[in-house]
Amino acid sequence: MKFTCVIPSFLGQYPGAASRRDEKLVRAVRSVLDQTYTDFELKVIADGCDLTMEIMKQFTDPRVEAVKIQKAPLWDGAPRNTGLELAKGEFIAYLDIDDFWGDGHLRKIAEGLGEYDWVFFNDLIFSGGEWVERTCDIRKLGMNGTSNICHKRELGARWAHRGYAHDHHFNQSLMMKSRKYGKIATPEYFVMHIPGNYDM
Repeated sequence: MKFTCVIPSFLGQYPGAASRRDEKLVRAVRSVLDQTYTDFELKVIADGCDLTMEIMKQFTDPRVEAVKIQKAPLWDGAPRNTGLELAKGEFIAYLDIDDFWGDGHLRKIAEGLGEYDWVFFNDLIFSGGEWVERTCDIRKLGMNGTSNICHKRELGARWAHRGYAHDHHFNQSLMMKSRKYGKIATPEYFVMHIPGNYDM
């Protein structure tokens, strides 16, 4: 199997939480299942969240698995680490519940991987009524996140930092795991916090 997609999901309230995340979870999962590149599995990790497990019952595709874990502290690595432990794919990709993929996302990553152990890429953010490409700088805090990477499972990377900058710290750890990495063409990762059409 080429890819495992990991989606951590907590639908309870916390400071700064996006609204209507139940709808956005459905949009995110559908965007994975709509991929034109089909050699993948999807692990949705319910972070102590019964509502996530209830919502996931509607998805019967055998590539999808939802697993509930004990509630972790905010910005903890446990949900994504659980996804890594369950993963069977050669490469790991991540998706946040309030974002979504265009249907060519995994195909574009697969085409760009080459001999790399991990790759990073820009994303698209909905701003001012249009999609704007946002530059990923893998070395700068605040300019890279979980949306911007895909890595080999065999690197053994784990989410060790607890806090809002957990994604940046994880990406820095990838640099220490392997120097066989590169930036590839912008895939179709859409950062948008409004429920709506996920195939834009």
